Amino acid sequence: MIGAGNVSTHISRHFHSVGHRISCIYSRTEESALRLSGELGVPGTADREQVPREADFFILCVPDQAVAELAEQFRGYRGTWVHTAGALSMELFEGIYKQYGVLYPLQSLSRDRKIRKNRIPFLVEASSPSALEKITDLANSISERVEEVDSFTRLKVHLAAVFANNFSNHMIHVAQQLLEEATLDPGLLDSLLEETFHKLREMDSYSAQTGPAMRGDRETINKHTELLKDHPELQKLYTFISRDIERSRE
Repeated sequence: MIGAGNVSTHISRHFHSVGHRISCIYSRTEESALRLSGELGVPGTADREQVPREADFFILCVPDQAVAELAEQFRGYRGTWVHTAGALSMELFEGIYKQYGVLYPLQSLSRDRKIRKNRIPFLVEASSPSALEKITDLANSISERVEEVDSFTRLKVHLAAVFANNFSNHMIHVAQQLLEEATLDPGLLDSLLEETFHKLREMDSYSAQTGPAMRGDRETINKHTELLKDHPELQKLYTFISRDIERSRE
């Protein structure tokens, strides 16, 4: 395992729990490497020379901008190389390794929140049929949903995930800030958020949409935008999203 952050922590735990042998956890930060390796009882290091030169898989769980650099630094190591990024092509491994691919977990992963294994979908891609078979088997060992998609399609999925997860999370952050400004408890939103995401498991998002923009309630929308006059960027954001919701009704 190359990297010891959020993604590596989760999938390392899952691989370990189903009996895969992790021969080494490498991180440029020794503290991170030893934290995860200590949790799992496997070797960990911040010294690249201590990483075994052969393994069935080398799994890069590092920030996107570091993948190509690290792949080059480990040139000559033998095994199937995969990265876990949603927005990177697998072709960055071409010319460096013979067997390579992608093992992308479609999930928001935070180190301190445990997620049951089998609950994370994985999107896979590989440089050859034999590599694809190996990577698919590896993914199937910890997930109930594994799909082969090419790099361009995976990028589209990643974009959708940003809208669904990152942007919705930021909207909740904005909502909490507005309540805090009014000296109100952000926990007031808890029941609303619980119902919002519960509904999305039972109906499509268009059918679940409510609110002034969906009703065409221009009077309420105007009151809201007036409240945001001291937050011009949020006012623009509110107006743009409301318009897009209104457009979806057409």
